[in-house]
Amino acid sequence: MASIASQLQAIKSALGAAPEPARRPITRPSVLFDGKEAADIDLRAILPIALSGLEHLAGVDERFARYSSTLFSETSLEFPAALKTLEYLVRRYLVHVYNLDELLLCALPYHDTHAFVRIVQLINLGNSKWAFLNAVKSSGAPPPRSVIVQQCIRDKAVLETLCNYATPTKEIHHSRTVVCFCTAVIVECLGAIPKLDTDIVQRVLGFVFDSLNPATNGDREYKAGALMIVGVLATRATLAPKLVQNLIFFVARSAQHDALDSIDLPWLRVTVMAIISLVQSQSVSDFPKKPLIILKDIQDFSGILSVLSSEFSIERFIRVYVESLVDYSSSDDSCHKHLIEIVERLPIEKFVERIVCKVLQNCIKAPRATENLDINRTGIWARETLNAIEKKYSKELRDAIHKFLENSEVNTLGGDSASDILGLVFNESKGMATEISDSNIWFSLDHPKADVRQSALSKVATSNIFKSHNLNPQKLINMQDAILRNLYDDDLSVVQAALSIEGLASVANPVSLIKVYGDLLNKCVSIIHKGGSKASKACDVAVSCLEKMITECQLHYIEHAKDIAAVVFHLLILNPKTVRVNLKALELAKSIQWEFYTSSSLVHNEFTTDKMKNISSESVASINMKNIKAFAETFLANPNKYVEWLTDAGKRSTFGRTLFLLIILQALLVPAEVLDMQMTMCQVCLPALKNEWCHIKPKDGCVGDEISIDNLEKCTAELVKHVFNNDTDALNARILVCLFWGLLKVQSSYIKQSSMVDCGGIGSAILDDLFLFFIASPSKNIFQKHLQYLMINCTRARFQFVSKYFMDEAFPSGVQVDSLLVLACICSVCALSENSSLDESFCMQLLLGFPCVMLPLAHENKDIRSAALKCIEGLSWCGSG
Repeated sequence: MASIASQLQAIKSALGAAPEPARRPITRPSVLFDGKEAADIDLRAILPIALSGLEHLAGVDERFARYSSTLFSETSLEFPAALKTLEYLVRRYLVHVYNLDELLLCALPYHDTHAFVRIVQLINLGNSKWAFLNAVKSSGAPPPRSVIVQQCIRDKAVLETLCNYATPTKEIHHSRTVVCFCTAVIVECLGAIPKLDTDIVQRVLGFVFDSLNPATNGDREYKAGALMIVGVLATRATLAPKLVQNLIFFVARSAQHDALDSIDLPWLRVTVMAIISLVQSQSVSDFPKKPLIILKDIQDFSGILSVLSSEFSIERFIRVYVESLVDYSSSDDSCHKHLIEIVERLPIEKFVERIVCKVLQNCIKAPRATENLDINRTGIWARETLNAIEKKYSKELRDAIHKFLENSEVNTLGGDSASDILGLVFNESKGMATEISDSNIWFSLDHPKADVRQSALSKVATSNIFKSHNLNPQKLINMQDAILRNLYDDDLSVVQAALSIEGLASVANPVSLIKVYGDLLNKCVSIIHKGGSKASKACDVAVSCLEKMITECQLHYIEHAKDIAAVVFHLLILNPKTVRVNLKALELAKSIQWEFYTSSSLVHNEFTTDKMKNISSESVASINMKNIKAFAETFLANPNKYVEWLTDAGKRSTFGRTLFLLIILQALLVPAEVLDMQMTMCQVCLPALKNEWCHIKPKDGCVGDEISIDNLEKCTAELVKHVFNNDTDALNARILVCLFWGLLKVQSSYIKQSSMVDCGGIGSAILDDLFLFFIASPSKNIFQKHLQYLMINCTRARFQFVSKYFMDEAFPSGVQVDSLLVLACICSVCALSENSSLDESFCMQLLLGFPCVMLPLAHENKDIRSAALKCIEGLSWCGSG
């Protein structure tokens, strides 16, 4: 049959007979219509629909208009749509067969529509890169974008196809929908791939660079998409340095183009943030010069960075940008101007050191670059840069210069030394009328060589710089700060030179200056105690410091007289090693306008300079005791006025604590005629004494066992003789033991004169405070004798006094236990006492109070029950005795 049919066909052809008409297809491919419905619609009937759609599209984008004379042949006046034109292209040109890639790429941005499904169903995908869309054909459901993203991850060819399709050219710019879709897919793909390798990066770079190229005149959608991709690449991939530089350049050029075209600040900020992300994420060490030149010319670029720095963490970018700008600005005036703006407006305090180092390194390298270099120009450039830094970061600038000069490489330069080279930088001119310049001074004051620092300070001293009324206030502050810093110098010759400067107190902050002097005195005293070659120099410095502080500071800081007095306080007790300093302090103390000194009859002039070397320990102790007594009399006259100051002065040094305690002890030992004043002193001093005991934290043991209330004066004299023992805490602990005996002695005398002490008042409050302190102290074993004395000699109603501590449940269990044990102990002491009247009185109190002791026997606390039992045993012993 096949052979016959073929033969018949051959005959018809030979005869020129017309072929039989083709049968009408059952279905036709269609986007707008059902397949069967489309089969009944003639192609010519669809053309007007296509033309109407084309006209509408041309109204949206004029580039469509040119297709009216090629792909389409007629014009329609009806309102069209894109699918209508596509219908014609499918029917007339079979684009779903011959233009498969182009048709799908056009349709992909609309992947979430049913029209996309119908287009896919028209196409035979086969084994092409679009085969993943076969699932759409079978399901009839629009695919989500994640399906496309996952396919781009699996098949990089799909990703590259999308990038190439969306990339703009001079002739073709895709719609916003297409660009946004492709950008979203690319970004999501890059974000989902665990590790972005070179292959992935290379596939998307064409879209990025072309989208940022001003020559393509791309819409902002392209630039936005490119910037998003740059951000992802910056944070998720390790890019080649050359590629990073190219990206920075392209983004910077785009920012420049936008800044010229409009004043859309938010858009410009987004572009700048893309550059910042590249620099901070890719470890860029040097900012490329070409993009930097572009950025600096953008209007108020420093202001844009200032705002961004307040909203985001861009410190690393600023550091790289400014450091690179320093290098470029040395030979480019416009870069230098921009550098000054950046320094003035951006926060750079954290890397001032790096910037200053670069500036100074440029100065040192400049003469080596060429013999004919005009170093004055380099000096001016460096000085203007450093002056700009100094206005906002003067302290950081000085610290940076100091560290730079400490660098061994800088100080081992051949030929001209670093000092000579940098001296040209800091000198304001070679022909200065004055002997020194301010900038050169603060450079020299931080020089690593002590003789240079000393020489600079000597020049300041002879220049009377602080007496000049024309000095710039900021430079004045910088100068005095530098001098204060030199008062901490390890080389005492430098310190001496600093002390020789007149007028410092007239400009320096009083609190800061007084603190510096105090620290210097402590340092000198420490050096003197250690001995050695520096001791003599330290003594000279300490004497000069005292004279400077008390004479000059007193003149300007009369309201700070108490602070000056507190600094001197620990020096007013003589030490054989520091006797010269101590005598100078005693001599000058009277001139301090503070009543604690002016009202005291201090001894300071019993020894001449020649006798100071041979002064005996007995003579030292004698002077110390006389002065302690003088201070004690002044303190006792008005303890409320002086206690706070005296406590603070004592805390400033080890010797100060000792002197503070000895003054109070001596005030407790004066005759009983001033008992009321002593009681007031006990009340105001007790909190401070308890704090001192807690500060020392003496261990339980034999602290002050040889001390008793009967030999306090003798013990005090011995303590004064040994006031400079090495173990100061042990000495202070013994003084405190004496002090608590002294407090009890005053209380005992007071109760003998007053019948109201057990009925309330100051005496009762002090006794309660002392009792609780003795039994609650961590080292309470030291105070067992104190407790016994308090109970027997400082109270009349002993049982009434102690019983409240174990009867009142508000007291801690430890207090209840210890109070019962104290009562038991007192019972045994009274039983052995030879004072019969004391026995009878106390026994009567016990008899009346015995029921109170029975109550703790039923207490739930085992320790309290046990202590109550011991107390009852003591009571029975007392009764039987």
